[in-house]
Amino acid sequence: MTVSCAMTLAIAAGGAAPAREAEYPSGTAVATKTQDVFGILHAGTISGELYIANDFQIDQSGTAIDYGVSEDGEPVAQTVGGEEQATGAAANTLTRVSSGLKAMPWSVHVRYSLNGPNVDSSAVSGANGLVGLHVTVAPNPLADTDYANTTIPVIAFTVPTKVTSEITGSSGTLVTQNGTDMLVVAVGRPARTASFDFFFTAKHCSMSPLAVAAVEASDTAEFSRSMTALATRASNLSDIAIGGGKHDTKLLNRLKAMRDAERDKAKSSIAAADPAYQQAFHDYMAAYVTSYTGHLSGSIGDSTQMSALLGTAGELNSDTPVARAVADISNATNDRSAARAHQGAADAIDDTIRQIELRGTTGLAADLKRQAASQTSRAAKDFKTGQKMMHDAMIPFSMAYTDAYTRHLSKMTGGTASGASTYAQQAIEQTNDEFASNKNLKADNQKVQAALDTMAAAKAREGQGKMLLTLAALVAKSGTGDASGASKSAAADWKTVSANGLTAYALQSGAGVRADDKAADGAGAGAGAGSGSGSVAAGGDGSAAPAAPLASTRSLYGLAGRQSHGIEADMSGTVNDVVAVETAAEIIKNAVDTLAPDGASASSALKRAIDEARAAKAKVVAPVDAQSSVGALEASRIGREGVSRDVVTPVNTHTAGARFLMVTDEL
Repeated sequence: MTVSCAMTLAIAAGGAAPAREAEYPSGTAVATKTQDVFGILHAGTISGELYIANDFQIDQSGTAIDYGVSEDGEPVAQTVGGEEQATGAAANTLTRVSSGLKAMPWSVHVRYSLNGPNVDSSAVSGANGLVGLHVTVAPNPLADTDYANTTIPVIAFTVPTKVTSEITGSSGTLVTQNGTDMLVVAVGRPARTASFDFFFTAKHCSMSPLAVAAVEASDTAEFSRSMTALATRASNLSDIAIGGGKHDTKLLNRLKAMRDAERDKAKSSIAAADPAYQQAFHDYMAAYVTSYTGHLSGSIGDSTQMSALLGTAGELNSDTPVARAVADISNATNDRSAARAHQGAADAIDDTIRQIELRGTTGLAADLKRQAASQTSRAAKDFKTGQKMMHDAMIPFSMAYTDAYTRHLSKMTGGTASGASTYAQQAIEQTNDEFASNKNLKADNQKVQAALDTMAAAKAREGQGKMLLTLAALVAKSGTGDASGASKSAAADWKTVSANGLTAYALQSGAGVRADDKAADGAGAGAGAGSGSGSVAAGGDGSAAPAAPLASTRSLYGLAGRQSHGIEADMSGTVNDVVAVETAAEIIKNAVDTLAPDGASASSALKRAIDEARAAKAKVVAPVDAQSSVGALEASRIGREGVSRDVVTPVNTHTAGARFLMVTDEL
């Protein structure tokens, strides 16, 4: 199956940036804007939404007007910060664009394969076997900006080491181990289509979201700065993307429902995983001693026969019952540990509920994010500790088990290997009984159990860490309690466009809205379509600034004429989007460290891409510089060769540049 990045089938305005006309006032300030653009791809949908964080630098004081778009794609004016801005000031806004309205400069196609044939991503998730990931990144002809010609696309994702220990990729691919993950990084080239293939043998396959970041850079240092800045903005998206008033009661009720659901999941998953592990363990020991029995020779004796043990070890490298039993017990051990993740998530929610009841939500979102990082880091260390404990415990356990088994078997056979296989099952049962009652043997068993418990606790902690990140986003949504002092005004700016939708925000701000749009808002905002990427704002004199009419709220997906899909009525989709972006942020940071470890040196693929990006940028800047009859300010408004530099609308001719991050769902 081919999955297209969120913006591949988007509707793009196209064309050159329009000249400044009366219906598109530019305000009285001179401002320069840069954009960080986050695109979401959800499996099973045509496209996802865009989250665009805008940074304004005020070069000359006055009222700065920026434009979003209605759901018809029409420009809608908004006053940055709601008031005049002083020279040298910085301001920030967030624009959220509904699916299908705007196109990213790069399209991303992802295909998966399992043991050869292409399959849907759902078939790969949790699967065992040879997994292939086939990624194509190409300039998007639907985009109305020229960023595909001048930005450098970087593909990055991680696969847990518990899933695989080795990943192979196309030429130029870099694979490194980063903590408990294998990090995969590949670099595309400006204006070119690039395809990459990645393969790994998986056990219970899972992987991170696929992140595709693209930035402009003329040298390695600029690349590192831009990518790091993009990743930093992405890691803070929950602080800026989720607005709304404080509703502790509503939040608490939602959290209690989530907690109860996680407890139910924990109960059912543990109830299934624990017996499965016990059965796999008994099957493994039976396969182990059955193989051992087949290699016995001569007089058995009362302790482990090393030659037979070595014979069993030799079978582990082939497709034998004992080799398959080893794989099964490994998978069952991982499943038993992973089942505790839901319990960890429930504990995280329960603790958050208590904190809200005691302290409210003030400062809580930031605290939860810090706790999430701490828990996730500790979980990875604890799981490694548990694995080592298991390795160290199984050696004496296995030796003690074969000693006891050999002793029981010897009694039944009269001390000879001849016909030993006939008594194998009876000897296994007697050995199991002895391990349940003998003090010394019970101690060996307890060491194995301690290792299991350590790994299970680590997975519970991992589940806690992941849930804490989700809770941080939910708490941020519930109110502005994390803003204080000077940061409150900045937080208010970030929430220029909230989940309430375009029309609701325009009504809230008291701007000029048509009567029929007010009527439409009853249905549109109530549905919480999560649309809208701008607001109508007052002009510099306090009157309503002329702007394109606001459209009634409706969803637009894909190309004209395609079937429409509704947007979720609550914020759960937004929370999931934010979590995916913030997960991708860490991957991008690590990718930068891999590609340019000291901020100066770079991989050969990155050097080549930077050279091409620098040359491409020089070509498109030259025509504007040559327009001696056009003033510098007007030239910046026109843009390079008349091509818009703004992702939302070409009306925003004050946009100087943009960085991009496209994120898929994780497996």
